[in-house]
Amino acid sequence: MDTKDAAGRRHLVTGEGLVLRPAHHDDLTRWFELYEDPDEQRYGTPTFVVLPTSVQQLEARVEESRLHFDDLVPGRLVVADEAAPGHLLGVLDWRQDVPPPFRVADVGYGVHPDSRGRGVATRALRLLTRWLLEDEGGPHQVRAQLDHSVENPASCKVATGAGYAREGVRRAFLPLRDPAAPGGERRHDVCLHGRLSPELEQAGPTGPTGPTRAPGTFT
Repeated sequence: MDTKDAAGRRHLVTGEGLVLRPAHHDDLTRWFELYEDPDEQRYGTPTFVVLPTSVQQLEARVEESRLHFDDLVPGRLVVADEAAPGHLLGVLDWRQDVPPPFRVADVGYGVHPDSRGRGVATRALRLLTRWLLEDEGGPHQVRAQLDHSVENPASCKVATGAGYAREGVRRAFLPLRDPAAPGGERRHDVCLHGRLSPELEQAGPTGPTGPTRAPGTFT
């Protein structure tokens, strides 16, 4: 469920013992620490993403986070405990890697190293997904999807725990940092997961419903 503040602005998304909210300036040090985490760089940040080299380089993302949340457009949200909403546990983002009329959200997540092992990523992903696909005040997407390196089973556990079905493997899809590889980059096979809005899930398989036609016939 999303709530609004006294000024009528969309304020935060609550549930699962967590809040999802726009970023604050007080979040930036821990956000920068997440970027610097070796595991995050190894599995979570593609090589084409330029890593920040200082906290100051993240400043602009605070206002972006607020504006994108208010306008229900793709962006980043901070994950915090409901009992301590000012303390960053991790960061979620949602994108539209296909044109917006498809209403497909691509999602990602990262948890600060000192907050791992508590189910934060799984709970946060479930909460984000409900907001994207179900909440009356959300962005009204019809599908959410994510992919992760096949060498990262922890991320697979997060996805399936949040209700994302495993749909297949995309070979050599994701370029990730690897100091031992030529040029410092290695392409990983990724596991693709997806989750549909409740209406589509209830509708069942979306294949053809009419008589079977021979391949190549259109009449």
